[in-house]
Amino acid sequence: MKAIVLGATGFIGSHIVRALNGEEIDVRILRRTTSPMLALEGLQFEEALGDLNDPKSLKKSFQGCHILFHAAGYYPVYSWQRREQTEQALRQMKNVLEAAESSGIQKIIYTSSMSTIGKPGKKLADETSPYDPGRFKGLYYDIKFRMEREALAAAKRGLPVTIVNPTGVFGDYDVKPTSGIFIVKVARREVPVIIDAKINAVDVRDVAVAQIAAMKLGKIGRRYLLGGHNTTVLKLAQSIARLAGVPAPKMTIPIRLAQPAAWLSEFVGYYLFRSPRPAIPRVGLDFLKNGIHYDTTRAETELGLKKRPLEETLKRAIEWFRKNSYC
Repeated sequence: MKAIVLGATGFIGSHIVRALNGEEIDVRILRRTTSPMLALEGLQFEEALGDLNDPKSLKKSFQGCHILFHAAGYYPVYSWQRREQTEQALRQMKNVLEAAESSGIQKIIYTSSMSTIGKPGKKLADETSPYDPGRFKGLYYDIKFRMEREALAAAKRGLPVTIVNPTGVFGDYDVKPTSGIFIVKVARREVPVIIDAKINAVDVRDVAVAQIAAMKLGKIGRRYLLGGHNTTVLKLAQSIARLAGVPAPKMTIPIRLAQPAAWLSEFVGYYLFRSPRPAIPRVGLDFLKNGIHYDTTRAETELGLKKRPLEETLKRAIEWFRKNSYC
């Protein structure tokens, strides 16, 4: 059996490669010529060069593979150019699905997001909680919802797609970094105040192991929430600060005070400075506004999802970030 991993040079994708190596499954990765390789140090794999915008490169790289892990979903850093970004995200998703279908891929594990899970009210959110389109100002939520809808439609057409929805993922080899930017900023003492909200934090290794379980046991057309520990942003910051040996943020502010700053940050960052990311992304506020605690019973029952201690996860992440001069 051979698996191909899209997004293998990134955070979750590199850990999928690690988990596959642990299962002694042959791995091929798809990468662009400019992709950094730090996250894949010490791992075994073969390489294929390509791009999600190039259907021919996808079809070529999928040949001879049986399993596809798609962990390279489009990530809108800024919320401007909504139509153009949405079209690109959906085009990439369709390219991947069509290439998988024509290549005879036997199972597709698509890494979606917790953002496609709705806010249920008083109970814990799960895979049945309906998404509320139009609730969010940032583009991330809408794009992830539309991409997941394409994957679900493909499953209904008979394509063997299983979807996993990680929550807030933390750990080592977060090279961008993604969720880990919060750890880096707290460790650098760059978070003077906190917008507190509910959050669920999961170890990236647990997410990767659950992806392998989804390959073996996941049902076609089914979503699986891959979550860890229900906590709050303030408690998370306090734990990070304690483990990093720095003072913890003490002040909290309501989200409504940060919303104008996020809009201004995106405008200035994109149009004036062309920064790779805004100082205060609107997607970050959407995550806080939609702060949810999750019920991961389905993944625990059907995939055997395990949850490592959160302190172990944070300590491992801090050590990796410091080793690689992030903080």
